[in-house]
Amino acid sequence: MEDLELLRDVERTLSIQFAEKRQLLSFDEFFTLFCEEPRQHSRTAAQYLRDTMLHFGTYEVERPEGAVTRYRLFDCPWSDGKDRVVGQEAAQNALFRLINGFARERRVTRLMLLHGPNGSAKSSLIECLCQAIEQYSATAEGAIYRFNWIFPSMSVAKKRLGFGASTRHGALESYAQLDDTEVDARLPADLRDHPLLLLPRDQRRTLIDRLREASRLPEDEPLGEYLVDGDLAPRSRAIVNALMAAYHGDLQRVLQHIQVERFYFSRRYRTGIVTIEPQLHVDAGVRQVTMDQGLGALPSALRNLSMYEPFGDLVDANRGILNYNDLLKKPVDAFKYLLATCERGTVALSNAILHLDVVFLASSNEVHLRAFKEYPDWPSFKGRMDLVKMPYLRDYTVEQAIYDEQIARSDLGERVVPHTTWVLALWAVLTRLQRPHAEGYPTQIRDAIARLTPIEKAELYAGGRTPRDLNAEQTRELRAMLPELLAEGQEQGHYEGSLGASPREMKQTILNALQDRRHWGVSPLGVLAELRELIKQKSVYEYLQLKPDGGYHDYASFIDQVEERWLERVDGELRGAMGLVSEQQYEDLFARYILHVSYALKGEKLYNAATGRYEAPDTQLMGQLEKVWEITGDLDRFRKDLVSRVGAWRVEHQADEIAYRRLFPKLIGTLEDDYYKSQRAKVQRQCEQLVTVLVADDIGEDPTHHGLQAADVERTRQVLEQLTATYGYKVPALREILGAVLKARY
Repeated sequence: MEDLELLRDVERTLSIQFAEKRQLLSFDEFFTLFCEEPRQHSRTAAQYLRDTMLHFGTYEVERPEGAVTRYRLFDCPWSDGKDRVVGQEAAQNALFRLINGFARERRVTRLMLLHGPNGSAKSSLIECLCQAIEQYSATAEGAIYRFNWIFPSMSVAKKRLGFGASTRHGALESYAQLDDTEVDARLPADLRDHPLLLLPRDQRRTLIDRLREASRLPEDEPLGEYLVDGDLAPRSRAIVNALMAAYHGDLQRVLQHIQVERFYFSRRYRTGIVTIEPQLHVDAGVRQVTMDQGLGALPSALRNLSMYEPFGDLVDANRGILNYNDLLKKPVDAFKYLLATCERGTVALSNAILHLDVVFLASSNEVHLRAFKEYPDWPSFKGRMDLVKMPYLRDYTVEQAIYDEQIARSDLGERVVPHTTWVLALWAVLTRLQRPHAEGYPTQIRDAIARLTPIEKAELYAGGRTPRDLNAEQTRELRAMLPELLAEGQEQGHYEGSLGASPREMKQTILNALQDRRHWGVSPLGVLAELRELIKQKSVYEYLQLKPDGGYHDYASFIDQVEERWLERVDGELRGAMGLVSEQQYEDLFARYILHVSYALKGEKLYNAATGRYEAPDTQLMGQLEKVWEITGDLDRFRKDLVSRVGAWRVEHQADEIAYRRLFPKLIGTLEDDYYKSQRAKVQRQCEQLVTVLVADDIGEDPTHHGLQAADVERTRQVLEQLTATYGYKVPALREILGAVLKARY
C-alpha cells in the first residue's frame, strides 16, 4: 500500500538521522568522541552559551554612538525574525562579555541581572537566548551528552558477565544498546551529569593533561571547574560506590552499565532551561527513592542503598540556563541561597551537596532594583550580581521597527497609513528624554546643547538633522558630543530612558486607533487622537506625573510637535508627487554651487559635459543662491570657508559621498524655505484639487462638475497615482490627510 510505504520511508529516515546524530553511545564510544573533540565535549554552561552566541554570528549596525556589534541570534533567524529583540545592542554586548568572562574564569560566579523599565525587552532578550540554545543543541557542533544507568535482565547479565562473576580483562560489551525487553531498570543520571564525572577526579586531570600534551586541547582553553573538580549527583555517586565494591574496584565493569545519551535543551520540557516566576517556592530539594516500585528490578547490590534524587528548578536547569523572572519581586530570603550558590557553584541540601553548572540570569524593573539597593544586604548581593542595563530605546528609527513588525505580523499592513509607526515611535522617544546639563560640556558647544529642544535631541540621536541655527563648526562639535550626551546621567537612578512611554503601551495604542471609526484604518491622526487620551491618565503612568523641564516632559506639546513634523513629511511627499523639487535636489543644487565656487576661487574654467567645452563658473547660479542666503560681508571669505569645510570633510571621509545636508543644514534649510514660499500657492491649489477629486469620486460624480477643468482633473489623477504608487497611501485615507495638511499649513 502506497500510504504505508510513505510511513516506512519516514521511519527509515528517522532511524538514519537517529544513528547519524549519535543519540545513544556506550561509555567507550563517548570517550573516543571526547578525545577526538575535547574542546566541544568539555564545555561548561557558560562556554556552551558563549559558543551559541558565536554560532549565529554577528554584524555591525549604526547606532547614535557609532557602529556597534549585534548578535544575530537576537534576530531569531530560526523563526524568520518572530519575537526578535529590536535594538539593545549595548545589553547584548554586555551579556557576551560577562558570559565570556565566566568561561575564562572556569565557572559562573555571579548572577546576571537585566534591569530596566517595564517593557524594555528584558524578558524578550532572555527568551532569545533560550530559543538559541535550543536551536544550537540540535546542530552537530552543539551536541551535548548526559548518561543513564542500564541494568540488564538476569539472563543477559549472565551471558555478558553479570553481578558476582569473576574479573575479566580487555574490552567488555556495553549494555548501552540493549533492547528494552533485555533491560530490567534504566535510571537517568540526576542533574544531567556530564559522563566524564564518572571518572575519578585525579584520572580526569591526568586525561586533560595528556590531551593538552597531544595538542588536542589548546593550552589557553580553560576547562571548567565543574568538569575538573565536580562530582556526581548523590544517587549516581552511591551507585558507583556500590558497583565498585561489587566488582572489586573494576571500573571497566561499572562503565559497562553506562548509556551515554545526547540531549537537547528544551524550555517546554524544562531540559536545561528553566524560568522561575516570582511566586515563593523552594528551588531545589531531595527525596528518597529506595522504595520506588520502578527500582525493584535493581541488582541486589543496590537494593539496600538509601538513595536520594534531587528535584526542583536548579536541578532541571543544570548545564543550561536558570532564569529568575522579576527576581526582586520575591522576598529576599527566598533567594539568599544564591549568595553561596553563585560563589561556590554548589547548593547545600539537607543531606547532600549538589555540584551545579548553570548560567544564572534574572530580570527586574527599576522600581524594585532601587528599593533593593536600600536593603541592608545589598552590598553582599552586589558582589554576586552583574547588572546589565536595558533602558528604553532613544533612537526613534529603531523604535519604529518594533511597531512595524507588530503590524507586519498582525496582517494590518493594508490598513495602516504611511508614517503611523513613525509618529508613534517619535512621540514615545520624546517622552523618555531628559534636559541635558549643558554646564558639563566644553564652553564652545555649551550654548548649543543648552538650546537643544526635545525634538532636536531626538533627531540628533536618530542620526538626522541638527538644529538649523548652528553653523558648520557647531554642528560638527555637537555630533562629536553625541556619545557624551547619550552617557549623561546613566549612572543615576532616574537616567534617561528609565521613564517614558513603554512599547507595550504604544502597541496597544495602535490597536485602539484601529477601532476608532472616525479615522480610516490606523492613521497618524488616529494615533495622535489616542495619545491625547492617554496623557490624561496621569494617575496610571508615572512618567506623566513629571513636571515640564525646559520643554522636556511636556507630553501634550510633544503631540503637537510630532503632528507638525508629520505634516511636514506629508507636504514634502505631496510636492514630490507634483514633480516639484525633492530633498535630494536641494543637495544636488548645493553641490553644483560648491563646484562652481571652487573653480571661481581658483580662477579656472570647468568642463561642461553637455556642451563639450570648458566654461567659466556660473556666476548667475552662485549669485541667486547667495541672495537667498542674504550673505553680508566678505563674499570671497564666505565662499572659501565653505570650500575648506568640504575639503576637511573629504579628508576624514575619503570613501563616502559628501553629506552636504549634515555639513550645511542651515544653508540647505534656507533654500528649502525659500522654494517652499515660492511654491506655496501652487501646492495649496493642488491639494485642494486632490480633495475635490476624492470627494467627487466618493459620491460618484464627475470632478468637472465641481469647478475643475478636464486638464486639472487629469493632472490631479496623476498626482494621486504618485501618492498611492510611490508613497504608499491608500485612497480612502488621503481625503482626511490632505484636509489636515490644508488646515494646518495652508
